Amino acid sequence: MKKQKLAVVFAALLTMVGFSSCLNSEDDGITEIVDYAEVSTSSFGSVSFNSMYGWACVPDKSLTTTPESQLAYIAYRYEDADLQSITSGTSDSKNLSVTLLQDPVYLKRLDCSTTTLPEETKTVSIYSLGERDALVWGNNKYLILAPTIFLKKGTTSENLSTELLNHRLTLYYLSAEGDEDANTLKLYLRYEISGIGESSTEETDDKESWASDYNVQYTNVSYVNLQPIISMYKSTHSGSEPEKVTVEYEYNNSASSIPTIAKKQTKTVTYSLYTETSSNN
Repeated sequence: MKKQKLAVVFAALLTMVGFSSCLNSEDDGITEIVDYAEVSTSSFGSVSFNSMYGWACVPDKSLTTTPESQLAYIAYRYEDADLQSITSGTSDSKNLSVTLLQDPVYLKRLDCSTTTLPEETKTVSIYSLGERDALVWGNNKYLILAPTIFLKKGTTSENLSTELLNHRLTLYYLSAEGDEDANTLKLYLRYEISGIGESSTEETDDKESWASDYNVQYTNVSYVNLQPIISMYKSTHSGSEPEKVTVEYEYNNSASSIPTIAKKQTKTVTYSLYTETSSNN
């Protein structure tokens, strides 16, 4: 049985979902794969998953969960002959019958705001943006990011959903600024924690004693729909398409990795967009 990993490293997600690969290494005409896919729900309520490579994964059994977003991380098995008939054009259908190896993991959708950035005294540093785990999905349709933050001490799988309500990651697109570089769409990722940075005491606390309460590392794989943002970019750039997208985020500039407000510094990461002449490999 062949196994593949497409496009990016899925280490964070594999940890989250506890996926365990089949150990059978024989080429028996069956392939197991892990992938990001777009969720599609029919008028009859059936769910399939559109691969960025052109086929639609149709589960051979009904899902036991309800889709929670437009993108999902799925692990599935398929017959090689079925995919070959699709890619070779011998099949009139793009539907690939698959067996899901676990319930889909639905990615968190990032909000994108066009308002001004929040005050620096209210935003908290991000531990890492997970640059190597990022992916421009499809024909510039989605940008997938893997930011790592710190949750409050004592957070477990049982209270995770409640704790996450206190953490907010937001992307900002400011069309009136930030596009100084030619053909570049610039986004800003900012992170806020409820109750942190909201009082004058915390803003002037050089020791930032609150930070020691946040020591549970958590990678929140998320996505943003690039299409409306690209449309806004084109409207202010005479219809021209951006060739790359950058994401600026704030990180802790000291030797410590704990979250901070006072010791932040910005870092910008660049991702190539798909064009007619580039493969974006």
